[in-house]
Amino acid sequence: MAKKDIMRLDRKKGLYLKNTGAKGRGVFCLDNIAAGETLEVTPAIVLNETATRHVDKTILLNYSFTTGKISKRLRQRADLKNPHDGSSVVMGIASFCNHAEHPNAEVLWQERGGTVYYVLSATRRIPRNTEICTGYGDSWFGDRD
Repeated sequence: MAKKDIMRLDRKKGLYLKNTGAKGRGVFCLDNIAAGETLEVTPAIVLNETATRHVDKTILLNYSFTTGKISKRLRQRADLKNPHDGSSVVMGIASFCNHAEHPNAEVLWQERGGTVYYVLSATRRIPRNTEICTGYGDSWFGDRD
């Protein structure tokens, strides 16, 4: 495997889950986080349209996200005809980040070696023991109404 196809899986030490009340479990960190710091790199399982419809009837609905733009090779491998009708399940702590109107972190896609990865990064300084939140986008809430 070529070095360019390798994605190092990583997670910042000190991340933990805590019940936040109304939003359920959320992600926090024991230490301060610097703006731009990578908090996690984790793979995702890409689901085709049929699998997405099944997942949408289970609790995994809350942990699956729109697949977005992926390579033709990966679409074929997942038997995914239309990426907008598919989804992916994040395999790491990023799936527990709650939504915030003004998020302090973001999740970006990267595809390497036929696998989709989510990279969770701080968009600004996050003081220790502060909830780490991302923005889900308008369609996430619309899909659940």
